[in-house]
Amino acid sequence: MNWFKKKFEQFSEKLNADDTSFGSVEKKGAAGAAAKTPATPKTPERAIASARVDNIEELKEITLGAISQTVRMLGYSNTVISGLVFHSAYKDNAIENVGLMSLMKDPQFINRIKREFKSRGIAYKEELGLDVIHESPDTAKVTAITDGIGVEVLTPKDILKKRNARLVATEGITWEPEYILEPSGKHYFIGRGKDPKIENGPKIHNDIAFVGIEEKNEEQYKINNFISRSNAAIVFDKEIGAYKLFRSKFLNNPSNKIKVFNASLDDFSGISLSNAAVPHILKNGDSICFNDTIVLEFQLLD
Repeated sequence: MNWFKKKFEQFSEKLNADDTSFGSVEKKGAAGAAAKTPATPKTPERAIASARVDNIEELKEITLGAISQTVRMLGYSNTVISGLVFHSAYKDNAIENVGLMSLMKDPQFINRIKREFKSRGIAYKEELGLDVIHESPDTAKVTAITDGIGVEVLTPKDILKKRNARLVATEGITWEPEYILEPSGKHYFIGRGKDPKIENGPKIHNDIAFVGIEEKNEEQYKINNFISRSNAAIVFDKEIGAYKLFRSKFLNNPSNKIKVFNASLDDFSGISLSNAAVPHILKNGDSICFNDTIVLEFQLLD
């Protein structure tokens, strides 16, 4: 866990000197404190200790301090906190994210968050939603925990705007049994093959990839010939809090059909996507149909 030392040394000077509600780290002797305490008065103990961080407990203290700083202006207002989202600039298997995930599973950590909310007169939902967005483009826009990691406090309205989604192929065969979409602003490309070469165009990467006959020359995968190498893309729109489906800009053949149905809403006529610049806002339960054959089911996750 030596990475904590460097990162928290960088973060120690950023902590708000007025916020000491989570100050539970003990000071060392007078000589040791004098060696580590800056000249600025009222430096919180957490800031002093951050230069010595080398374990998950110190990550916990720094994270609690960042959360406290984020909610300090919400006391005794009508705001109800529904959850927290940790934004990480790192990949999902990075050690930074492993540390965050361990905190989210720690009941004592969650209880300390709730005690802080209560002490500040902040209303919160008992079942706080906790989530980590890996490789988040918004890390610099939220309250910093350390380099590349930040935290965002969500209200009930925000929670609705931050939902993950799932895509499952009910007709056609994809490389993965399901695909989880995150509300991060990332474009999720849909097509045949993982990394196909577009005719007279670039080589692309499909995030939702159907097994191509070029990849596995077997009879069962011939159904996937009904989907193009680049057929569509899905992106989360933060302004409206919804996922949008776009026709691929590489899909030049107008006879290549994309239609969206929603049986749960009695929508059996469907909506056609024929213009790459005009998206369809996806609803829970939408069926995305390619060339009347391949079908992806879209579901919002709680």
